[in-house]
Amino acid sequence: MALDAKLALLLIHILSVAGNGYSSLQENYYGSEDEHRKKLDSSFKSGFATGYAFSSVSILAIFMSCCVPWARLNKRKRNKIMMKTPMMTSLMERREKKIKEANEQICMLESLVKRLSFVGISNATANFSQANKIGLGRMGIMYMAILPDGRFLAVKRIVDSQQFEEQIVSELKTLGTLKHKNLLPLFGFCVESNTRLLVYKYMSNGNLFDWIHSVKHRRKTLQWPLRLKIADGVARGLARLHHGCRGQVVHLNISSKCILLDKNFEPKLSNFGKAMLIMSMSNNTTGVHDEFCEMALVKEDVHGFGVVLLELITGMDCSKMNFSSNSILNEWIDRRPTMLQVYKDIKAITKRCEVVDDSEIQMQPEICPATSQD
Repeated sequence: MALDAKLALLLIHILSVAGNGYSSLQENYYGSEDEHRKKLDSSFKSGFATGYAFSSVSILAIFMSCCVPWARLNKRKRNKIMMKTPMMTSLMERREKKIKEANEQICMLESLVKRLSFVGISNATANFSQANKIGLGRMGIMYMAILPDGRFLAVKRIVDSQQFEEQIVSELKTLGTLKHKNLLPLFGFCVESNTRLLVYKYMSNGNLFDWIHSVKHRRKTLQWPLRLKIADGVARGLARLHHGCRGQVVHLNISSKCILLDKNFEPKLSNFGKAMLIMSMSNNTTGVHDEFCEMALVKEDVHGFGVVLLELITGMDCSKMNFSSNSILNEWIDRRPTMLQVYKDIKAITKRCEVVDDSEIQMQPEICPATSQD
């Protein structure tokens, strides 16, 4: 019992000491925790302030490095735009002026040539199918069109119209104003966005070049009376251009490729994209006034006709021949006759050869009216 009492007292003492130790330990712990928390709060605040300041400085530096160059670049661009503004304004004014002039020309051309609908032409050519494609030229692709009434037409489709705008207007003005048996009849035209369509009467026998040089027509050699008829018709057409109106019209592109043949082998001059109207020398407002220039332009047509005659006679492609080495031809270059003299000479030959042709060139002092002749 005494031992048990001692053990009990020892246990109570241990517990009391442990309790006191735990209490002091708890006090020490909580006391140190408060101090630690204060230190932590203080270090956090100082660290946050330092980090905030550092972040602000970093963000400001990044902003300055990125935005300032862009601001300078934008300023340069604005300065360039401000510098270019007068030029851009001038270009826009020129563009508007060209559009206005083009619209005025179209309105003027509508009084000379019939304006056709794009849908109607597209239907007549089967939507410009490959099966209806009949040729490819410098200005565009040629298609055959069949109208509901059975008539055949040839459609020249010019896609890049801006490049050939002057040639298109020249052709419309020439063929819209002049009508003659030996000029290709112009049926109408069409304007659709950047596409221009020129519509002609279809020439079933193609061009003269193919008949003379192409293998396709070798079995159908042109007989001499027919060749003479073609030469006579071309001379008559050129004489009509040079002498039939108040002002001379020069073709400037005469070759066997631009001479088309109808079903009766009547020649038709085509490709008037380079044609030029030479006004009377007394007119000081428009046209070519220099006499030397005028004669040179007319002689260019006469030279082209001479090359066509050589092709008809020899059957050779004379456009590839070198005439500079032939002194005999060089002596005659400046002695070329006018197309009216050429036509009269050929007409006399046709009569002697009994080639039947009852057509005569009509000389008129004024520009010919737009009436149909074939």
